Amino acid sequence: MATPTDITTGAQTVTTTGPVTPTTGLSVATNAGDYTLAIEVTNLTAGATARIQIEDTTNAFTGVNALAVWDITGQVESGSQSIKNTWRKYQLPDSKFDVSSGAIRVNVTQLNGSSPSLTLHAWIEQ
Repeated sequence: MATPTDITTGAQTVTTTGPVTPTTGLSVATNAGDYTLAIEVTNLTAGATARIQIEDTTNAFTGVNALAVWDITGQVESGSQSIKNTWRKYQLPDSKFDVSSGAIRVNVTQLNGSSPSLTLHAWIEQ
């Protein structure tokens, strides 16, 4: 079984757009080999929409590449359901894995609705 490494600091709840903790990202400069990126959403306010990006960089996120993008529409109810999306290495040919100064993070670039709230967790399986 693959060993998971958190991209986010466990499950994070956000109510505005922006990078998800840790905002400085996770170094992937020495991550060679096959991998799977995963995001699980365990809560999204009814009627809300969200765009979640996994971004990578080689310059501390001064410039970013939207590596994987996921658009979802609520409602996801905490405790009763969750939704998960995964991307394999072969689906992300321009990733900064195993590249000097390579790092990834999760960024919520859109979060719309009436008092929207989104809870998510992202990790790498390698």
